[in-house]
Amino acid sequence: MRCEDTRDDPGIPWGEASVTDRLALSRTLLSIMPDGVFFADGMLRIRYANPSFVKAMELDSHDAAAPSLDRLYPDADNGRALANARAALASVGWWSGELTRMTPEGEVTFERLTMAVAPEAGSSGVRYVGICHDLTAERTAETRLEWARNHDELTGLPNRALFVDAVDAVIRRCDETGPCLVVATADLDGFKRFNNDYGHETGDAILKAAARRLVAVVRAGDMTARTAGDEFSVLFHVRSPEEAVDAAARVRAAFEEPLVVDGAIHAVRASVGAAVWPRDGRDASSLLAAADLAMQACKDRGRDGVLVFDDHISMERRCRCDLEADLRNAIDGGLLSVHYQPVVSMASGCVESVEALVRWRDPVRGDVEPDRFIPLAEETGLILGLGELVLRAACDQGGRWSRCHAPDLKVAVNVSTVQLERADFPALLSDVLTRTGLPPERLVVEITESVLLSDVARAAGALARLKALGVSISVDDFGTGYSSFSYLKNLPLDIVKIDREYVKDIGTSLMAREIAGGMIDLAHRMNLSVVAEGVETAEQFYILRALDCDHAQGFLFSRALPACELEGRYLARGGGSRFSTFLLRQ
Repeated sequence: MRCEDTRDDPGIPWGEASVTDRLALSRTLLSIMPDGVFFADGMLRIRYANPSFVKAMELDSHDAAAPSLDRLYPDADNGRALANARAALASVGWWSGELTRMTPEGEVTFERLTMAVAPEAGSSGVRYVGICHDLTAERTAETRLEWARNHDELTGLPNRALFVDAVDAVIRRCDETGPCLVVATADLDGFKRFNNDYGHETGDAILKAAARRLVAVVRAGDMTARTAGDEFSVLFHVRSPEEAVDAAARVRAAFEEPLVVDGAIHAVRASVGAAVWPRDGRDASSLLAAADLAMQACKDRGRDGVLVFDDHISMERRCRCDLEADLRNAIDGGLLSVHYQPVVSMASGCVESVEALVRWRDPVRGDVEPDRFIPLAEETGLILGLGELVLRAACDQGGRWSRCHAPDLKVAVNVSTVQLERADFPALLSDVLTRTGLPPERLVVEITESVLLSDVARAAGALARLKALGVSISVDDFGTGYSSFSYLKNLPLDIVKIDREYVKDIGTSLMAREIAGGMIDLAHRMNLSVVAEGVETAEQFYILRALDCDHAQGFLFSRALPACELEGRYLARGGGSRFSTFLLRQ
């Protein structure tokens, strides 16, 4: 309650007016005021009220008895407030406080009443004047703001801040020698594609459906929150650390069945990481950090799984972060090099093209395998800088070869999904070709089959823009996806590269030979040239040649070599026929 006497403040009279004029002005002012104004007697019964007060209180002008504030605000809490009002008015002549009222429709309103002793109190039965201001909209906004501060607007679940506070509160009540707590964090695998393929409205609907599914599978005493964009966390009460796997598996199981959104079925998978209190952290933040590390490690190991945090994961993650930092420095510092592996014609044995392959020799780590750092580059976005570096180096080298040693030699460069999806990539490629002098028909852009399978329509548009530049398009690692030629017919492709998995057993497995032969035959029917990858033995070469394969690539001919070494061995005058005698003799 706040008390403050302002009865002696006369305001600022800029002019004189008669008593009659003042009364008329007062009536007009009271009639248009949005706040309710009333006069009350010593028993706080209403003697006069302006239209706003009458409407707000739904008073009946034909009511014989004057309504009292006690009747208008019958709640017990209001009774205590009005008792304070009587005491304050009697002692200092002024009172202001908040009251609540239930409307006939069952809605609660919040109102601020301000009252003071009236001038010439007692005449005509009027002792007090008051103003009633409706605070309901303000209180509703404050309540909504408070809710939004602690909840996720989309799913209605607690947000990360509330989840952290709740977990810390539970921890404070727990005994470390008693039952354990498990925090499990689930990240939806590949969720970005739903936003890209179907739009953000569908993506939001999938998140809401995922939230409902999670709430349905956890127990009543567990707490589910949306802690990041497509990330959910659950607090479990368990009897022992060994139950952490089962708790995390329960979260993953929520996504075993597809989600149905607006009649459409969407297969959603999740990678789940879990952390145990007090073993993996003594507060909510450290538990969430440990669960997140386990979840990221689960994604690194193939996604759609469950992993419980341990010290090995922490060490593995630190090593991965160190590797990322070193790779970034290697890209920026020019510590990467490009080597070239020959692609040999089955018919002539000549080197007709080379594939550009990036190599990293770190001063401390030594040679780092591409299988180790290229997936990391794709996940972290470093593939953009890495890919541009390889593209420029390969085209520059190819341009020099086209002007001297090997004017007909083609250079193949791998392009990642991230690069292909960028709208400015065709312009970058065109600029690189122009600056390096490599004729477009001498460049082969290699993409993996997984790029095509993720979104055939989008891939077709991106490849068409590249094809318009005059380059050739090759599908690398063909056969590792669904091994279907049906999607190839609508794509502007020139070359299919059969994955090494179909080549390695071709000498011992009739089935492998039949599959390879079928791929080659179908590719030729579609006017596609075929390259067999991973050719390591003469037997494999002769079988593939008998199957009418066009080109071969592998250690049988050469590993990837620096440009100068490749030139000396295979691109000097006459060097293109180096393999002829060996390969054509049978």
